[in-house]
Amino acid sequence: MNKKNIILLLLLITIIGVSVSALVLSNNFNSIIGNRERVNILLLGADARTPEHNGFTDSITIFSIDKKTNELSLLSIPRDTMVEIPGRGVAKINSAYAYGDIDTTKTTVENFLNVKIDYYVIVDFTSFKETVDAMGGINMYVDPHISAVRPKLNGKTGMSRLTGDEALILLRFRQDSESEGGRMRRHREAINAIFGEILNPSNILQAPTILNQLMQNVKTDIPPLETTIFENLITGFDINNAEIGVITGEYTKINGENSMIPDMNKTEETVVKLGLRK
Repeated sequence: MNKKNIILLLLLITIIGVSVSALVLSNNFNSIIGNRERVNILLLGADARTPEHNGFTDSITIFSIDKKTNELSLLSIPRDTMVEIPGRGVAKINSAYAYGDIDTTKTTVENFLNVKIDYYVIVDFTSFKETVDAMGGINMYVDPHISAVRPKLNGKTGMSRLTGDEALILLRFRQDSESEGGRMRRHREAINAIFGEILNPSNILQAPTILNQLMQNVKTDIPPLETTIFENLITGFDINNAEIGVITGEYTKINGENSMIPDMNKTEETVVKLGLRK
């Protein structure tokens, strides 16, 4: 695998720290996935607190890949979505990991959407910040109204070069009329920003630093990579053409906290449209 593809692999995994996407497959891919047309990867960004506490998964995305066409689907699940969590009852979906483990989270998502999750990737927000800084920052658009209420963005507006800390502040912001929808849109914009850095030849030199960060911060059950499969997928990978869906519903207050009751009819339509059960 050449150096550019190594960088691409590393950054695709890392970006899940803010709910962006990873793309990795194994040499026993077909034996694990069986006859299904797609592979579904659960991407989780965890706000890790202590070694004894998993943290909440404030970024939850299903990254679905068509095995034959390389077509992509992304389904974002707002962290405030109220669902049934095994052993806990009805609660926000982002608490499944905090009060259980990755198996609890996978089962919760599978039961909620009636889909099969093949793999998972978890990374904490610290890893994302360090990786962005290792690349010398990323270019993203900063809305003036966000900069005005987030002093740590240092007055940056419009297209700006952001540090890891600044990028994370921007990507976690949702205190405006767009709310969670705006936050998830900025996550997708971050993917394109990361890709821009991936293609910058000067960043190839940072591969050892990025790899070291990932080894310390990423958790995944994806088997060892097979070079030819990965490189074939890279050839067809185009996030701009991905089919994108978002779970929607009615926001309300439950026990004083913002919560979303999902619209299950629309949820079913979205799952079918994205082909997550194929």
